[in-house]
Amino acid sequence: MLESNISARWLGEEPLELMTLALDVVESLAGSQARDEAERELFALERALAEELEGMQVAQHLLPCLYQGLGLSGDSETFFSIDNCLMNRVLARREGIPVSLGILLIHLCRRFGVKAEGICFPGHFLVRVWVKEESVIIDPFTGRPLSRREIEQLLRGAQGNLARITPEHLKGADDSEILARLLNVTKAAFIHDQQFGQALACSELLLRLKPDCPFERRDRGFLYEQLDCGRLAADDFEFFIEHCPEDPIADVLKAQIAGLDLSPKTLH
Repeated sequence: MLESNISARWLGEEPLELMTLALDVVESLAGSQARDEAERELFALERALAEELEGMQVAQHLLPCLYQGLGLSGDSETFFSIDNCLMNRVLARREGIPVSLGILLIHLCRRFGVKAEGICFPGHFLVRVWVKEESVIIDPFTGRPLSRREIEQLLRGAQGNLARITPEHLKGADDSEILARLLNVTKAAFIHDQQFGQALACSELLLRLKPDCPFERRDRGFLYEQLDCGRLAADDFEFFIEHCPEDPIADVLKAQIAGLDLSPKTLH
């Protein structure tokens, strides 16, 4: 099993800021130099934003300054790229996807005294920002406030035309939920690029957040299988079967285990 010195402190008593957690992911996956670069870029962005906002009402002008003045934007051309997931690359390019840009937006709002929270909305991460005691839901991909109709359209795009918004869809997420969303998207980007070792590292980090999650153990098993680690894959599949015996995939995994090479292997 891979170990992460960084994520070990996630299990401690001291609460960590959302951006700190996102930078921990960078360090775990790309090394300390990448984290240093991210911190330098973040400091430069904070300083530039402070200059843009000088003499202005922060809550009203933070978003225009950030997206129009400083060029923060969503990357629709290479949406599924790992460049849009790791915060060092997001900060260097000032481009990303909803969850990575959302984490950055939440951090900057809090840094400049504006109340903000993330919303793990189906298919599209959103941010709620308070302006003059009223909350507005922002699309972090564009920096634009969304109407109820636009939010409904996002939901139907993710869940079909019969989907309807409920209060559960728009509830605020805690930082660990947001981090898990970032890690899942990052894992998917690595799998898309067939970088299964890096995807496995994401899975290990997710299991730091929720160690007994059978679905994450199942997904890790698939990654072990891709890396020809049959015994480790079988262990994870068996954990899933034990905890979710009624799940339709349990029988598929039983057949999968029978076809695995269970001889010991070393994973580097």
